Amino acid sequence: MASGSLGRRAGLIAAGQATVKASQLVIAIALVRLLSPATWSQVALLLSIYLAAVTIGTLNLQQSLLFFLPRLETAQRRRMIEHTAIGMAGMAIVIAAGMVALTPWLSHGRPGMASAIPLVALAIVLEIPCAAAPPSLLSIDRLALAATWDIVTTTALVVAVVVAAAQGWGIDGIAGAILVAAFVRFVLFVSVIRWTFPGPTIALPPGVLRKQVLYGLPLGLTIAASVLNRSVDKWLVAAFAPDDLGVYTVAAQEIPLLAVLPYAGGAAVVTRVIDAFRVSDPETARGYWIHQTAVMSAIVVPMSAALILVAPQLLDLVFTPEYAAGVLPFQLFTAITLHRVAEYGLVLRAADRTRDLLLAAVVLLAANLVLAGLGAWWWGMVGASLGTLLANLIAWVFVLGRLADAFGSDVQHSFAWMPWALCVATSAAAVAIATVAARLTTSSPISALTVEMLVFVPLVLVGHRWTRQFVPPPPAEAAAQVLAVQGALR
Repeated sequence: MASGSLGRRAGLIAAGQATVKASQLVIAIALVRLLSPATWSQVALLLSIYLAAVTIGTLNLQQSLLFFLPRLETAQRRRMIEHTAIGMAGMAIVIAAGMVALTPWLSHGRPGMASAIPLVALAIVLEIPCAAAPPSLLSIDRLALAATWDIVTTTALVVAVVVAAAQGWGIDGIAGAILVAAFVRFVLFVSVIRWTFPGPTIALPPGVLRKQVLYGLPLGLTIAASVLNRSVDKWLVAAFAPDDLGVYTVAAQEIPLLAVLPYAGGAAVVTRVIDAFRVSDPETARGYWIHQTAVMSAIVVPMSAALILVAPQLLDLVFTPEYAAGVLPFQLFTAITLHRVAEYGLVLRAADRTRDLLLAAVVLLAANLVLAGLGAWWWGMVGASLGTLLANLIAWVFVLGRLADAFGSDVQHSFAWMPWALCVATSAAAVAIATVAARLTTSSPISALTVEMLVFVPLVLVGHRWTRQFVPPPPAEAAAQVLAVQGALR
């Protein structure tokens, strides 16, 4: 699999995932402009409940399909997907029932919420089983269809919610729109699965569902810890520096494309990594992993560096000069993405080491609680940002150790250190030079942004031409090169 092929595959997945990530931002911007502040606050609470329930309610069971489906016969795969969807629907019903039972408490003092919450609860029952669609499609290398699924279903949700708000249908209308979008997604889910996994099905091997639950339970706990981890620093700032919370919320925004690129790169090679571990060939799995991280380093690192560079102008132009205090926290948060050149959980899931994933999530959550808490207490939002950065570095070191153990190697040979370090060094140099150039030539935000990009981009491109020679080929290409050399020697 050539680098170009990996880039094309990752691009397909990134397009779908970027749509999913960006949808929350698009909905928020639209509703803020269309609704009154009082209505927006209620809808924001409703959406937060909906998104948290959909994320945690799956218990991440759908990710087990990437591990189990390739191991089954073709006629057993749809049966496995159906059993998984039914199990997830059961969890969704429990969550929905809990929401309905808590309606008086959740809607207390909030007009319209009492009738909207049951509608959203029903939407959750329809929504959660559909999470099985993307990993099912990825497991058979239907990357374009997986990306199309994400784009179409997410766009349907955005359009439904925005139309309801624009028509003035209120919170009940928006809740109804969420329900309609969930119903459309469910119908599409049933249709797509029956189309891509056609024909009669046969019984699953004995014990496979029990193994799936044992495999998926740590993943579910992991996703719950991850959801908490994304919010804990904001809660700490609210506790220790409440005046900073508004600016901090803006500074701690997750950039959609940077968030999905590692997942996209991992999904592009996931079936090959799983196959390698399945035949007890961790060296081949390591080869695909190293190649993927090297290729993605050349994409993710410069993009992260560019955001760090333009942070002062970005917050000034996109928001207002009042958010200038959030520049340093934003830069610290963006620095976290410099090491996110891969989906590290991919290898651990492929190697059937989901407990390590849970341990990594717990390590990150614990470190974030301690370091971000101390930082927020001592230095407000800047300290919280710095603490979160340090917590992520600690978790990164821990995960690299688990990866090395899965590969039967050491940390030195379990990550594309040379390509990654060169990308970081060249991008940092480009940031420094571009910053100096902007400060020497202009003070206007737009002019400074223009100068920075005119200097940064060419320098990064030159650096890329130099660093790409250090990208190792994937295992298939490496084997072909060895055979070619052997043939030439003969």
